[in-house]
Amino acid sequence: MDNRFDKAVEEIRKGNKFLVVSHVSPEGDAVGSLLGVALALRSIGKDATAYLEDPVPELFKFLPGADTVVHSLDGAGPFDATFAVDCGQRERLGKGFVDLKHPGTVVNIDHHATNDRFGDVNVIVPDASAAGELVYDLCKAAGIPINKDIAVNLYVAIHTDTGSFRYSSATPESFIKAGELVRLGAEPWEISRRVYENHPARKYKLLGMVLSTLEIIEAANGAAGTNNVPKIATLVVTKEMFRQTGAEKDQADGFVNYARGIEGVEVGVLFREAGPDEYKVSMRSKGDIDVAAISQDFGGGGHRNAAGFTVKGSLDEIKGRVVAIVKERMYAAERS
Repeated sequence: MDNRFDKAVEEIRKGNKFLVVSHVSPEGDAVGSLLGVALALRSIGKDATAYLEDPVPELFKFLPGADTVVHSLDGAGPFDATFAVDCGQRERLGKGFVDLKHPGTVVNIDHHATNDRFGDVNVIVPDASAAGELVYDLCKAAGIPINKDIAVNLYVAIHTDTGSFRYSSATPESFIKAGELVRLGAEPWEISRRVYENHPARKYKLLGMVLSTLEIIEAANGAAGTNNVPKIATLVVTKEMFRQTGAEKDQADGFVNYARGIEGVEVGVLFREAGPDEYKVSMRSKGDIDVAAISQDFGGGGHRNAAGFTVKGSLDEIKGRVVAIVKERMYAAERS
């Protein structure tokens, strides 16, 4: 028995009406984990409302239960308990949840080291590759059988958050759990086809425009007598690009990885215009630089190699500040 989940299991056993929530701008782990919990609760006769402030991204609308997600909590509740998954800060669950009067006991299940432990019950496991892994563990701890629909959602959560098992976060446990989910009905080829080979043409039109903004900045001195100079790569997405291509904001997810994927680049940064003088900044590191620590300086968070935040200011101002801090961390890493 995994006693990390004792209090969460107790909430499941004594309650009947539950809310399940995840963060704004949801991606695969958020949607898969959210639906995994909601379907698990429903499978044992509980009343479970799945809530996201933002729409389910087009890419993940095929997931079982996606059509049951609600985007307003007006008149909802009271709830016996709320399960918040894959979210490090309460405010990132969206205004609808923050304003909710009676969420019940808040059970915070997450794998971000920067989680601020906002729940009444907190199960925070930074070593887990995805929140979907922890939902798998919760089902096991609660004795809830994982049916095919739950398995598909949790497989997508783990598969996407590990970058198809390419990232350093992929562990023996994540492979074991993914294998079990396949045994329980998740189909790797069908899921991969849906997630990675089912994009609208407008996404690629947007990508072309974004790649044209690529800037590569030499960030440190490198080893003496070599060309091994660490670099930062930046990309920019503007609202005008979305307007011209007809793409949605979630279709820019993952673009930052093109910046990180360049030879010699240690940190990739994508600046997405979110509002007047407001940008959502996504950061990716190849390992030496802790971008979660940098993101925390701006009120955000995430993982060592993948993090982000939202900040006010002009693009030039924000880019200058972020690049300067990344350079400082690179210099520090080079001297250590």
